[in-house]
Amino acid sequence: MKLLSRFLLTSAALAAWPLGQAVAADYDAPLYIEEAPEYVPVEIGSGWYLRGDVGYNFGKPFRNLDWGGPTVVDEAYDESHTAFSGSVGFGYHFSEFFRGDLNLGFLSSNDQNLSYGDAGVSSTTVSVDNRVWMGMANAYVDLGTYVGITPYLGGGLGIAYAERKQSYAVDYDDILTPDIDQHDDKNQVTWAYSLNAGASYQFTQNVSVDVGYSYLAAPSLEYATIRNGEPEIAKGMKVHQVKVGLRYDLW
Repeated sequence: MKLLSRFLLTSAALAAWPLGQAVAADYDAPLYIEEAPEYVPVEIGSGWYLRGDVGYNFGKPFRNLDWGGPTVVDEAYDESHTAFSGSVGFGYHFSEFFRGDLNLGFLSSNDQNLSYGDAGVSSTTVSVDNRVWMGMANAYVDLGTYVGITPYLGGGLGIAYAERKQSYAVDYDDILTPDIDQHDDKNQVTWAYSLNAGASYQFTQNVSVDVGYSYLAAPSLEYATIRNGEPEIAKGMKVHQVKVGLRYDLW
């Protein structure tokens, strides 16, 4: 009897073993796959912008010194100056209302040529040539946007690089008197500053047009001019300028 009971219990256990495995399999812990974080591109150019400007200089940055020489014959004088300027640069928006940029460009040029003679004595020719470039670091305060227009005020400090050339030649009719032939070419780097005001209008998300006024001054800049029939060095340059430019935001 005991043998029969053991046989029946063993048979029942063997019959239930596959069912137990199936039930255990049904309760295996679920597998969780962690989702990868969403990719967010890094805005490398955020806040930075490029700019280019064209300006027009009112008046003459190089003031003319009055002719005050002696009575001469065959006098001829001509002068030319470049009224347009241009610059390129880049900047950064530090906040919604404050930004700054660095600009480098050509500012102005001036050429003067004078020739005259003293009858029966001599003939004289005088020439001067000036070229000026500027590099400025400017800061601006944007005063809010109204109907799409953003007025601003600003100022800057920088350097002016000037090239000047001058020549003075006298040809004496008297062969016993030695002629004069003088040349003086020099370069100079000096400090400069600017005061700015204007307004910008944003055409697209990245492009804005900028119209403004700039007062540029280089108090220590030296340039060549003509006075009393001879070349002379003058000091200090001031420029009143209207500029039109484009800004391209890199974000």
